[in-house]
Amino acid sequence: MKKFESALKEWAGSLPKGSCCSTRDSNIKFEEQKSSITFVNKSKKSCLKVNVDGSVIPSAESSLRCDKLLVERSSPLFCFVELKGGNIGHAIKQLETSLADPRLNPDCDQQKLAFVVGKNHFPASSPLIQKGMKKISALNAKLIVVNTPASYLL
Repeated sequence: MKKFESALKEWAGSLPKGSCCSTRDSNIKFEEQKSSITFVNKSKKSCLKVNVDGSVIPSAESSLRCDKLLVERSSPLFCFVELKGGNIGHAIKQLETSLADPRLNPDCDQQKLAFVVGKNHFPASSPLIQKGMKKISALNAKLIVVNTPASYLL
């Protein structure tokens, strides 16, 4: 456990200044492009809210990346979040790239969830989402596609 804690602390310290903040809020909300997700944190666990797009990965970089990252420190659980109005296929590609980016993945054993939050997405049984689930699974993460406004219990 100490190795994990020190790896997570070192990783968090390496993030650009102002790109993340600690929180123990009971409701942790991410909102963008008229899409939102609230992480329900009833136990008020220590979490890090990370702005990926434009902070950890600068806007000047042409690489794909997700919008946000929520790190629940005690598990550890990394929730990669892409907030979309539509275009679920592009959102899945952004999450794939983020899950493989070493800047967003400290050297510790963590559970990873990849959230696509959008409007009027395809049913979970659609070939696009099924293919995305396989790709994300190959990166040791679970893909979750939900309609906005969404919530997830930590």
